[in-house]
Amino acid sequence: MSLLLVADIGGTNGRFGLVEYDAENVRANGQINYTAERQITLKCAEHADMAAMIKACCSQFGIDIPAYGCLAIAGPIENGQASMTNLNWKFSIDGLRDQLGMKTLHVINDFASLAYAVPFLQENELVTLYESNKANAEAPIVVMGPGTGFGMAALVPSQNNWKIIPTEGGHASFAPTNDKELAIKSFLLKEQAHVSVENILSGGGLVTLYRALAHNSGAEAKPYTPADVSTKGLANEDPLCREAVLTFCDVLGEVAGDKALSVGARGGVVIGGGITPKLKDLLPESHFLERYKNKGPMAGYVSDISIRLIVNDKAALVGSAAWLIHNTVELKAH
Repeated sequence: MSLLLVADIGGTNGRFGLVEYDAENVRANGQINYTAERQITLKCAEHADMAAMIKACCSQFGIDIPAYGCLAIAGPIENGQASMTNLNWKFSIDGLRDQLGMKTLHVINDFASLAYAVPFLQENELVTLYESNKANAEAPIVVMGPGTGFGMAALVPSQNNWKIIPTEGGHASFAPTNDKELAIKSFLLKEQAHVSVENILSGGGLVTLYRALAHNSGAEAKPYTPADVSTKGLANEDPLCREAVLTFCDVLGEVAGDKALSVGARGGVVIGGGITPKLKDLLPESHFLERYKNKGPMAGYVSDISIRLIVNDKAALVGSAAWLIHNTVELKAH
């Protein structure tokens, strides 16, 4: 039995988990465990750097640093160098591996990890928002999600594995499809030169929608946070917040259909991130599904593509474990 260290590290918190990899069980029946049964969360601000946080994590687990690990980080990785977007942490992956005395250390983008988790999630970790019986197992899956920003990646079947194609789809232009959304974009264009999908479909986007709707209705916007807008909208305590979350759902459906077409995602659409699970009960009241299928001559194409929602907020740990197991020669050899 080997312990694998997996992590999902953002600007505020680092979630760590230990996965028990049973080589004998894998050899015997091919069953692989991707779930971290032991998990802890640490505050990034309480540690000097990535190495210090990993050491503190293992100390809390009461173990030596494992030989194998995979970190999913909120930030870019290029040429073996990783940097955290909202932390002043930069490191060499090989340097960190050697400093910690590990045999293998993978570092991948956090959304890539979320995307890679999709084929390995359990049934109860996904909710079907729209079902079609025409899924193509040999076609790509598009994984997207509004959270702090808007992430997007494609999963492509490749020789009994999956290849991740990262994208910057969140920075594609926001395309209004009705007068209300045209007015929202017009309002935002007075503040910025480019209005992206991420400007609408994100935590900050909820506030942006609320501000734009208030302005366009002649009301005074209150200093609400994203949590305020979603909470008051869901509870129907503020009409403009309610309209903001419904508009958010509408645009999410529109964008999901756009991305499915762009990627050729006949394998399915999967939505992740922290916002949509909180709004899922509001989706039927919105025009989410109508807007998803509103693709003119391609309406039938997207109607054949199912939509699922990730409801496990620790899915990135599953993706990190799966990435580590399927991309480490020593582990694959078993």
